[in-house]
Amino acid sequence: MGNTFTNNPVEDLNLEILLEYEQLKGERTTLRKAFAVMLNQSSRDQESGYAEMVLETARIILEDMNLGPDSVKCLILKNLADKGVLSPEMIELEYGTSVRGLIEGIHKLERLDTKKYSTNKENFIGLLLTLSEDIRVLLIRLGMRLYDMRHLSDYLAEKQHLIIGETLALYIPIAHRLGLYQIKNELEDRVMRATDPQTYASIEKKLSETKDDRDQYTADFILPIEKRLHENGFSCELKSRVKSIPSIRRKMVAQKVEFEKVYDLFAIRIILNKTVENDPADCWKIYSLVTDIYPPNPHRLRDWISFPKPTGYESLHTTVIGPEGRWVEVQIRTRRMDEIAEKGFAAHWKYKSGSKAQAEAEKYARIREMLETPTQSSLEKSVSTEKKALYSDEIFIFTPKGDLKRLKLGYSVLDFAFEIHSEIGSTCTGAIVNGKMVPLKYILQNGDTVKILTSKTQKPNPGWLDIVKSPRNIARIKHALKMESYKEADYGKEIIKNKVTQSGFEFSDPIVNKLSAYFGCENIMDLYQRIGEGKIDPLKIKKALLEPEPGIPVIPVKEETFPERVSGMMAGKEDFVIIDPRIKSLHYQFARCCTPAPGSAIFAFVSVAQGIKIHKTTCKNAHQLITWYPYRVLEARWKNEE
Repeated sequence: MGNTFTNNPVEDLNLEILLEYEQLKGERTTLRKAFAVMLNQSSRDQESGYAEMVLETARIILEDMNLGPDSVKCLILKNLADKGVLSPEMIELEYGTSVRGLIEGIHKLERLDTKKYSTNKENFIGLLLTLSEDIRVLLIRLGMRLYDMRHLSDYLAEKQHLIIGETLALYIPIAHRLGLYQIKNELEDRVMRATDPQTYASIEKKLSETKDDRDQYTADFILPIEKRLHENGFSCELKSRVKSIPSIRRKMVAQKVEFEKVYDLFAIRIILNKTVENDPADCWKIYSLVTDIYPPNPHRLRDWISFPKPTGYESLHTTVIGPEGRWVEVQIRTRRMDEIAEKGFAAHWKYKSGSKAQAEAEKYARIREMLETPTQSSLEKSVSTEKKALYSDEIFIFTPKGDLKRLKLGYSVLDFAFEIHSEIGSTCTGAIVNGKMVPLKYILQNGDTVKILTSKTQKPNPGWLDIVKSPRNIARIKHALKMESYKEADYGKEIIKNKVTQSGFEFSDPIVNKLSAYFGCENIMDLYQRIGEGKIDPLKIKKALLEPEPGIPVIPVKEETFPERVSGMMAGKEDFVIIDPRIKSLHYQFARCCTPAPGSAIFAFVSVAQGIKIHKTTCKNAHQLITWYPYRVLEARWKNEE
């Protein structure tokens, strides 16, 4: 048994039992040393149950996950790291870089705020799978969660509620996807036992009461099948399995029946050992032999051999009437099909949910296969590489309120701001990431908590195109820049609309398109912008409107002089302003740009902010005001003009 290093014979015995696992061979001395340090610290801190937790969780990760000594060291030393007894540097120096990385990875998972897991289940699952580059971190955490569920009564009610909720929403799906079915089933079982104890106890009691009858029935059912298969030269393995209590409960709810009416309470699986080219044909032959003995329900035949599921799953499922008229589900497959179904393209979680891509199914299956591989070095070196590919192009980001957002790897703060809302993106000035101020170009990391900072004066600029990675966000910025370049377009549109109306035409798309083509503009917005900027003379709009269509003779149009145009415009005005220089009026002001004097030719201009302004017709601004805003111009007359 080896020398012990503690003063607790019970713990020493349990440790030595643990050290008998094959994976720990060659590391037993180091593990004894680490355990002694941990136990002595726990004694000083009066944590009597910590050693039991470490030993039980270690057995879980050794037996169900085939992890190795570094993972066990992580469990032993984690509490010492939590308390600061051992620094990360000391752990790395004495126990290796791998152990330090595992402990730090566990700390990352424990620091996650999972309060909103119920509304972000898939994103939280993705985060848990990717937060650490080493998947052993997640597997160790799964082992710790199974321990928590086994000892749920040790926690306060509020903590129990959190553990159950997280287990149901996050850890059960993860165990399922990784093919850790034994852990998944036990977690489901313990969740139901805690949340619905009466129903659980009722089904458990009925299963117990019917066990002997069920075992005898199964033996009687299988016996003639085994005989017939042997007579026909088939080498097969026949398995019988009873559904788990949570699974039975789901069947009862889905089928709206009592326990006694669940016809597929247990199933028989026939696995053909021989693997040759005519595998599918052999499965059908076995089906024929079984249905010769027991009549099938034709509505319950599922042929996933002729038409495999998209996941690659192949099997024949049928339901037959066994002795005493009881329904029994029979699954027929080859050894190859069974292996694929269990850990290949169509792992159980995949063909049940059917929502993930086949490539992702392969990655999960390879992880599971390596977990089952007895060669520890293969697991330690390869499993994390496979795991990285699961979400290799995605990260998961927390908002300040605890919501979890999925983002592409390599995306910046500015990308994230636009992903929240285009308005937030357009006004983003930076962010606070994990409590620190960062610029727009900061590349976000998996698990970051990000608060976007905005300003009403912020606007997109061309430099942003070098920061964002998302094609959609690039398009958003380009559109915003384009719209910014058209900021004078509203003024231009107003000018064109009035000029078109004054010329006796209806302001419509065909008219505007004609003007756009006449002036050689790229589009309508370009026309509006150029008019608004004064790059196109509005006086030419009437000429453009009178331009005949191709093939129609051109009728020359006499170009009006500016004085003629002003005179014609004033003649049609019914409204006019009387100007008396002796009286200071509240309704008008003399423009400073030209300082009108009695007797000079004048006009009135209605400004937006300063009321009526009186200008000379010879004012340097007169041409622009009358041309651009003719609808704001009024006739002005001097009182006693003679």
